[in-house]
Amino acid sequence: MRKTNRTIAVALGLSIALVACGGAPAGDPAQRIEAYLQARVKGEVERMIALSCAAWEPNARLEATSIQGRSPSLDALACRTDATEGDTALITCTGRIITNYDGERREFNLAERQFKAIQEGGEWRMCGYRAI
Repeated sequence: MRKTNRTIAVALGLSIALVACGGAPAGDPAQRIEAYLQARVKGEVERMIALSCAAWEPNARLEATSIQGRSPSLDALACRTDATEGDTALITCTGRIITNYDGERREFNLAERQFKAIQEGGEWRMCGYRAI
């Protein structure tokens, strides 16, 4: 009987701890945006979608295909969370996406946009950006 009561108490304690921690999204929003950008240059469409909010999924598909075949790479990527309010975080990144196509080199400065991440499914997810 004592062993059963102790087992129940431990299970109850673990359940309370899990519920208490369950409200916070997993991971750092800036790291999630970095992962999204890394998946983009690697052409990992499914990974980009997994890192996106539901509303951004069609855009993730378009972004993935927009630089395919252009030898994309990331240079000096670093992201930081600027602000978090409720279920939304704004992230600024530095670095560049570099593409090469038919002898033409193009650079996209990541600092020209502020990325938006939202909490969805218990995780931070890429969900758009705006020009700075």
